[in-house]
Amino acid sequence: MISSDALILINQKIKKLIQMRKQFATTLIVILAISFFVFSCKKNENAPSSSEKIENSIKMVFDSIIANTHVPGLVAGIWAPNEGIDFVYAAGVSNIETNAPMDAEMIFRIGSNTKTMTITVLLQLVDEGLISLDDKLSDYLPDFPRANEVTIEMLTNMRSGIFNYSEDEEFMGILMVNPNHIFTLEDIINFASGKEYYFDPGTGFHYSNTNTFIIAQIIENITGKSTEENITNRLLEPLNLISTKYLTSGIELPGYHGKAYYTGDYDPGMPECSELFDISWAGPAGSAISTIFELKQYVIAITEGNYLSEQLQTQRMNSMHAISTVSYGIGLLEYKGFYGHNGALPGFTSLMVHSPENNCTIIIWYNCQLEEESTPMDILPNISKIIYPNI
Repeated sequence: MISSDALILINQKIKKLIQMRKQFATTLIVILAISFFVFSCKKNENAPSSSEKIENSIKMVFDSIIANTHVPGLVAGIWAPNEGIDFVYAAGVSNIETNAPMDAEMIFRIGSNTKTMTITVLLQLVDEGLISLDDKLSDYLPDFPRANEVTIEMLTNMRSGIFNYSEDEEFMGILMVNPNHIFTLEDIINFASGKEYYFDPGTGFHYSNTNTFIIAQIIENITGKSTEENITNRLLEPLNLISTKYLTSGIELPGYHGKAYYTGDYDPGMPECSELFDISWAGPAGSAISTIFELKQYVIAITEGNYLSEQLQTQRMNSMHAISTVSYGIGLLEYKGFYGHNGALPGFTSLMVHSPENNCTIIIWYNCQLEEESTPMDILPNISKIIYPNI
């Protein structure tokens, strides 16, 4: 049982994190200046190939993160077959107390990458003619305030203006007092329904987890099936993703995994976070788990159009609005031709992106949440620049 003092500390850290950042609206931090090795013009049999040079430079980035930040451990998979790159790397420790190493096979909490699953299911319902992105929220949740002003598409691209429940003090209070509390979709939606909108619907951008809970409620109302059943049957089983799961509730992180640390900034007094809160608090906005290898399959599928009609896939990929150095659209972010998403939960930060143009996939996760020091999203510009210097 976690002590009340520890829960208070977690609450303080999470509140600080909420105040510190607005996800996707901040400027990406450049961690390192990467210099390629300079080799003699005279070749010899021991000279590394161009792909080896690239992989060595990428490895330097990850090793420097472990050496120069408080990130305990990380795992990365980078696949760029056109450049001869097949790079899987684990660095640091999975358990600070035992110094057990990180392992590329480990399962981790993927956080907001889950949103791409929920929204892809919604888009399949669009393809099936059961809903339209132009429909109003009032068609499905008529009692939600100002629902007649919000379109379904605004829910998918964070332009609804609806309050983010995870910024709510009442919600945080329940989570801190009882980490085992199970939240329903309706519970979460109710935290936002009485709050003021951030802006008039469609006139701005604010990353709000509530949007995805509303989408999940609509999906369940239309299909008569749970969000878990829809995601599993429609997305995971067709790709035979056996380690990727949508979790409905429970504190346990199933499968082979390590520990996870911190909730925004470095504090060695923080309790370990891998199995701390009932995951229902994140639900359709962030409850799924996976591995780097299965996320590779999945992010290729959602960005190459495996799940949707060609017309709707094109609309999704072209829906991006610029948000600082990245763009955000219908349940996807984009950075210089790389499409996917990132994720953050207490103890975990991750990134999954794929470039259809370059046939390159990048999956990275840390066993920590250290927003002020480094995240996988922060180093995407460095990694992409190493592989594609002209990007």
